[in-house]
Amino acid sequence: MEYFIEHHSSVPVIKQIQEQVKLAVWMGIVRSGDSLPSIREVEKKTGVNRAQVYRAYKTLSQSGLLILMPGRGKGAIVSTAVASPDLINTRCRTLTKNLAARIRRLGISPTSYARYLSQHMRKLERRFPFIAYVDPQKTVALSRAAEISQLWQVPVVGLTLRELKSAARKGTQLRKVLTNHLLRDLVQSSLPGKKIEVIAVEACYSDQMIKDLSRIRSNASVLRVLPPDFLPYARFIRAQLQKRIKASGVEISLVSVADRPFEKLLKGSTHSHIIIDPTLLSEIPRKVLKSRHILVLQMQLDSKSLEAARIRAGVIV
Repeated sequence: MEYFIEHHSSVPVIKQIQEQVKLAVWMGIVRSGDSLPSIREVEKKTGVNRAQVYRAYKTLSQSGLLILMPGRGKGAIVSTAVASPDLINTRCRTLTKNLAARIRRLGISPTSYARYLSQHMRKLERRFPFIAYVDPQKTVALSRAAEISQLWQVPVVGLTLRELKSAARKGTQLRKVLTNHLLRDLVQSSLPGKKIEVIAVEACYSDQMIKDLSRIRSNASVLRVLPPDFLPYARFIRAQLQKRIKASGVEISLVSVADRPFEKLLKGSTHSHIIIDPTLLSEIPRKVLKSRHILVLQMQLDSKSLEAARIRAGVIV
């Protein structure tokens, strides 16, 4: 992985490094167990002093995304995995043993009580959700929640960040919140003092997105439209997109949606492809979306990351 540092940007270099690591995890560029460049190497290639690089890595390690390598000037390892599920199994065995003994003392058939308990808990969890998936876009949150709910066979609600904050203020029985790595710290900071664990789930390009990018021909002109918050990391995003597009001579330009309305982007556009972020869909007129030039960036949840998240969320399958 290579860092692209804008030394004259208003965004501090420490945050630039942190956000580029999060983007790399989110985009599937680095995975759990992968090594990041050493602190000395980053200093040599970017000119950022090692104390700042260390602080960036240290903060990410405190949030659980990285494991720092021992020794001065060393690097870090991506760590999105979680401890063994043995602890959950041990707790369940203990709880079941105690519960079964009490049920028998009450003269109730354990099997029939298990059916009753299953029905009761399903109703209870639908009324008072235990797990939520949070995303700024409601449609994305609902889609991800439905996907995870089907995989894990437990209720998962989809919430926007605003809805999560509102639920937290009113008092919520949510105990596990899933989100992507880019939002994890923001979601965590919105829940001060709450006994809610925020779990980041990795995403990667969907199979369809990989096919779409592979169809881009040599010497094509591609425009990548970014949300305003992504502008400080434009060089990093361009470099990673270039690696995904296999054709040679492809020119990639980047622009923020805040700079130019979508109608103007298309009017007289010489770009063969315009790639937009799904978080911008609500701002795009339908007639624009029908254009053959438009490609919506499609991401899918990473299966290994989901399995680690399932264990942390206390879900037994």
